[in-house]
Amino acid sequence: MPQFNEQTKAAPLLIDGIANTEPARVPRDVLFNGTTGRVPRPLGFPTQPGEDIKLTVYWEQPNKTEIFQRTYTSADSQPEFPFPITPQQMSVDGQAIIYYEWLADNPDNSPRRTLIIDHTLVPTLEEPDFPDRNLYGYLNCSSSPPIWEKIRVQIGPESVFEELDECVLEWQGFGTLNGAPPALTPLYEFRKILTRDEALNGFIMEIPFDPYVKPMMNNDSGRAQYTIIRNNVPIAKSKAEVVKIDRIIPGQDEPCGGFA
Repeated sequence: MPQFNEQTKAAPLLIDGIANTEPARVPRDVLFNGTTGRVPRPLGFPTQPGEDIKLTVYWEQPNKTEIFQRTYTSADSQPEFPFPITPQQMSVDGQAIIYYEWLADNPDNSPRRTLIIDHTLVPTLEEPDFPDRNLYGYLNCSSSPPIWEKIRVQIGPESVFEELDECVLEWQGFGTLNGAPPALTPLYEFRKILTRDEALNGFIMEIPFDPYVKPMMNNDSGRAQYTIIRNNVPIAKSKAEVVKIDRIIPGQDEPCGGFA
């Protein structure tokens, strides 16, 4: 990685919505909406026709990439020069370095800014529901629709939902009644893009029986939790909910839906 002269002439980079601290944590609204960086006008900005200067903005995480480049002339003079920082550029958790370079005759690099990117969500949305379980919290051989066909997961409306949001439902089966290990299935994901009506009124997602439910037979359970994603950035997460699963029929050798 190149080492930059600390005695740079370029002024520090400013970023809307992010504190001018080192390092600086990127707020959640900036992560999923994006923001604008602002580069102050340099002392050596062109003053005569025919002169130009090139601005390049670099992002390192850890690889160095150019996220903005433009050449300016004396006609473009202004106090600062904005450039976009998109949610996609901030989609990877960790530390990112951002800085810019003016280039006329000699390169002039700005101080490097460290941004802390963390999309970790604290569950704040209500847990999903299993509308077909009985009063004792079970899905069993008497459930409707039949458990050997599918499990329905109901997600109620939340004020944060918007049309075209993506709901990612996580599902995993366990060999206990309370969603605790041992796990009987991998952690599966089911995805859905919300319509306007679904964002306003809630919706149902379906989990097919095989292979997602079939491993659970007697005194087992399934655990569901969902995340809302907007512009490829997770913005909200639900609490988890557990449903008990019992596919044993008294007096029968084989569970309803068959053995796994």
